Amino acid sequence: MKFIEAFSIKKGDVVALAGAGGKTTTTFAIGQEAIKQGWKVLLTTTTRIFAPEQEQMLKLIIESSPEHLLSEIKSNLASFPLVVAGVGLDRENKLKGLDKDFIAELPGTGVDLIIVEADGAAHKPFKAPREGEPVMPDTATLVVPVVGIDCLGKPLNREYTHRPEIIASLASMNIGELVTGQAVARVLLHSQGYGKDISQESRRWLPFINKVESTIALNNAREVAGLLGRGGAKRVAVGAAQAADPVIEVLAF
Repeated sequence: MKFIEAFSIKKGDVVALAGAGGKTTTTFAIGQEAIKQGWKVLLTTTTRIFAPEQEQMLKLIIESSPEHLLSEIKSNLASFPLVVAGVGLDRENKLKGLDKDFIAELPGTGVDLIIVEADGAAHKPFKAPREGEPVMPDTATLVVPVVGIDCLGKPLNREYTHRPEIIASLASMNIGELVTGQAVARVLLHSQGYGKDISQESRRWLPFINKVESTIALNNAREVAGLLGRGGAKRVAVGAAQAADPVIEVLAF
């Protein structure tokens, strides 16, 4: 199953991804699906992401002036179906993202779909947000918390998780303990974790359990999905973002 079908993504949506374990891969996979349907797509961030390589179908726009950025996006969408936009590059070649309130200006460029990475994860499969994260645009219509199922059974430390001390606090764990499905569900559902948006009627909240590439991983993902469902999630997607058909199943509760 494709992401667009699994997440019920429509033209005009603003999709915001948070969490860890494959946000960037998921972001670009959704974008590629959308352009294959003839949509004009804008990818950006409200934090920082590594700048993508220039490709035939992709245009990277870096412009510090908001007015000029909007103009550049609008003009380039005529030639490029997929535009990535930011206000600058840092010393690590990371794209500096947009102010979350500026996201509201982007539909005026004529774009069909906006996809936003709303926090960073330092390439770890599991994280908890610090205060002020994720940097969620108010106009987001779909929030997708992402977690890599490969975090299960790993020690809660900086090698395997991002912000382990916050995970420990939210999940009632000790540093060094092995990450469990219950810990993942607690962080995703917690009001100080990724559960801030779960009850908002103005947006959909649909977690994606990523890196499900074996029967064992699928069983583990279903267990986590069940815990999320009992905690209030209405739907949970399970799959592997790098696969041709990235969503194995969507569990409804």
